[in-house]
Parts: sequence; C-alpha cells; structure tokens
Amino acid sequence: MLYRCLFILFIATIGFASILRVHCVGDVLTEADLRLRIQQVSSELKDISFLGTVTYKNKKAMEKIESNYARLYDFQSARVYYKEPDKLRIEGKLGMVKFEYICNGSLKIVRAPAIRFTNRKDYSNDPAKLQDALDIGLVTTSLWRHRRIEVLDDPEASSNGEIKVRLRWPKGEVAHIIWLDAKDLWLKRFEKRAADGTLIFRVNYSNPRKVGNVIWIPTTIDVYTSDGEKAGSTEYSDIKVNTGLADSLFE
Repeated sequence: MLYRCLFILFIATIGFASILRVHCVGDVLTEADLRLRIQQVSSELKDISFLGTVTYKNKKAMEKIESNYARLYDFQSARVYYKEPDKLRIEGKLGMVKFEYICNGSLKIVRAPAIRFTNRKDYSNDPAKLQDALDIGLVTTSLWRHRRIEVLDDPEASSNGEIKVRLRWPKGEVAHIIWLDAKDLWLKRFEKRAADGTLIFRVNYSNPRKVGNVIWIPTTIDVYTSDGEKAGSTEYSDIKVNTGLADSLFE
C-alpha cells in the first residue's frame, strides 16, 4: 500500500512538473515560434474567395478613416479573391461602373474597363501601400513579407487568450498592432498608430469560421475612428477555399 501511494505521488509530481514546464514555455512566444505556428495552420491554403457586403456605414465617421481603407466602403458589396502568396483582387460596382482593384507582387492596378481607365503602379520601394492577406482578415506567413515582426509581452492580451504583435515597414514610422487568437491564430483586432503612438483607426474582427477545414477567417468586420465612433461594418459570405483561382485573374 505504501509503495502504491508513493508511486501515485511520483506520477502526480511528474505530471505537475510537466504542466509547469509547458506553461512556462507557452508564456515565452518568440517571433520564430509564431511564424512556425502560422505556417502550420495556414499551410493548406492555396486560394480563397468570398463576397464582402457593407451592412453599416457612417459616412461622416468614415471621412476620419484613412482614404485607402475607407474607399472600400464606397462599394455596397465586393467580390474578393486572394491567392497565395501575394495576389489580391477586389471587384465591385460604383453605380453602373465596375472597378477592379488588384495587388500582384509589388504591382497595384486600379481598372474600370467600361470607361477605359487603368492605373498601374509599382510599389517595390514603398510596400506599406500594398494590400495583402492581412488586409482581408487572413493570417498567413505573408505577414512577414516586407514587414518587421515583434511579438509583444502584454499580460492583458495573454489573460484574454490573445497574442499581441507589432508590425513595421522598412520605410516610415507608422506601426500596425494586431491581436491574434492564441489558440487558432485568427485575427481579432487591428490598430494603425502614428509614430508617436497616437491611434489612427482600429478594426475589430469577430464570428470566425474555419472554412473547408483549411483556415480560420473572421466573417464580421467593424471599423472605428480614433475616438471610438463606429464608421462601418462588413459581413463575409459565400466563402470558398482552394478552388484553383487562375493567375490571369490578377493581371
């Protein structure tokens, strides 16, 4: 009986020590750790498409938001296509005119075929002006493309089951702060801040779905001004993954 009690105590002690070690390791998340985890959870993503529908817009508040982001709210709905690692297409109508917005590598194209309008620009020297997976709420290893990543030690984020990350570009002093769900690594919140730390605007993401058992994506997006006023909301629907999107769609 004594040996049995000692054996149980021994096993319990080992178990507690193991839990303690895991807890301690989990508390110290490095950039390399985060990149590996994101690579693992997004490795099966080849492409994704969905319909984005504006469900709320406060025009006066939206005027306080950065123009490139606010411009997307000029469309009542838009079809979005993304293909790994760096191809994005957004198409929608303003009145009767169809517009196509494309990012392909370092190239950005804005096009309206009906009125014979095309604007192409290469942003190799200013990649902060390009849009990628993060801009539509996806977390993939494209996060590291052109950016410097820093995992922040934030007790509040940790207590909320989140990972807080700062993103910076080679040029400029503007920083983006994002909060990821610590378990499934979907984007929960985004903030754009000036060099002095002043908040420019923020975006909250919610109602995540794991689509096709491939990747998590939030399906409700709420945009707020720096003073907390709600400027707009978007809902994602008709989400499809790995349908084999053609490269020609992004040309």
